[in-house]
Amino acid sequence: MAFFANSDVNRLAVHSTLHQLGFGIAGVFISAFLLRAGLPPSEVFLALAGVLTLRFVLRPLVLVTATVIGGRRTLILGTILSAGQYPILATVHGVGPELLLWVAAAAVGDMFYWTCYHAFFAALGDVEHRGSQLGARQALSTLAGILGPAAGGAMLAAFGAWTAFGAAAIVTIGSAIPLRAIAEPRILRIAPPKAYHAARSGVLLFASDGWIVICSFVAWDMSAFRALASRYESFGGMLAAAALAGAAGGLILGRFIDAGHIRRAVWMNAACLVTTVILKAGCGDHPILVVIAATISAVLGGLYIPSLMTAVYNMAKSSPCPLRFHFAAEGGWDCGGTAACVAAAAIGAVGAPLPATILLALPCILLQALLLDRTRMPAIAAIYVAADAGYSPQNYKRSTEK
Repeated sequence: MAFFANSDVNRLAVHSTLHQLGFGIAGVFISAFLLRAGLPPSEVFLALAGVLTLRFVLRPLVLVTATVIGGRRTLILGTILSAGQYPILATVHGVGPELLLWVAAAAVGDMFYWTCYHAFFAALGDVEHRGSQLGARQALSTLAGILGPAAGGAMLAAFGAWTAFGAAAIVTIGSAIPLRAIAEPRILRIAPPKAYHAARSGVLLFASDGWIVICSFVAWDMSAFRALASRYESFGGMLAAAALAGAAGGLILGRFIDAGHIRRAVWMNAACLVTTVILKAGCGDHPILVVIAATISAVLGGLYIPSLMTAVYNMAKSSPCPLRFHFAAEGGWDCGGTAACVAAAAIGAVGAPLPATILLALPCILLQALLLDRTRMPAIAAIYVAADAGYSPQNYKRSTEK
């Protein structure tokens, strides 16, 4: 299996599995916890918009830090900082200073972490095996996706937020241990020529992803939590069952992409996303329908990450600077996510139900599919290298065979 031939990707997968476990214990409950803390959905969306806006504003700190202490240490720092948001979240009991402190902690931690993590996975992964490596990463994270929400829901219900979120922080900090041995891609202090020009498609793809995630996942989480009588254990159990049902989807599609069926995978993914959005929006407040929709969405959702991230990671690897590529792309994610949060808060403020917010994902699904279809991975990698560094496609092919 090609995934296990790359020791750096192996260590990143171990890290991401533990990080996903921490997120499963606490992160998937953020919107539910804020609802239980007394915030209406519109205010939850505005709080998330605050996180994303602050991430966007502060992101230049990532480049400064990475060029001074190195990318690996910056990634480890981001992992530790991202863990800090969970204990702070436990202090939130409505709109107040605690909520503002959590917004700041979540923004700083996620800003450092995701920019560096994506850059490392792009730089250290293999173009020709990208789909399989992403699929295998998803499969390895499945156990965390099952255990995390189940454990988090049970701990929140039985012992409260301090226990659950404290455990999540410890696990997340522990996920930094495998990062100490990974290779460190070279990071130039001065941006190479057209480093950001190469990220144009990545910015658009991540902006569409931010919009889709807020509408189709965050809004859905709040709707499902309410339908399940706002019970943490029921919500966590539903997420765990859904993760189990969708375990094989990403691994299967990863091999499908690597076999050359890229264009079909893109449009299959789009069709599955449209189906899941309609299912989520149509199940209303019926608990049984919510569980059914969650299960079907998880099975079909295995197509999403390999389809999107195969393109993005391969573009980043072939760009002049993967860190700056993801610096720009993450900015696109923040813009798309913030716009979706503001739109969701606005329609919620006038009395529209959460399913209406879920349906807002539909236009961006089509936009993302068109962008991915135009990208034609991995051929786009040669195009970017040729445009930015004066290389020919033959030079690009030789450089990737080293």
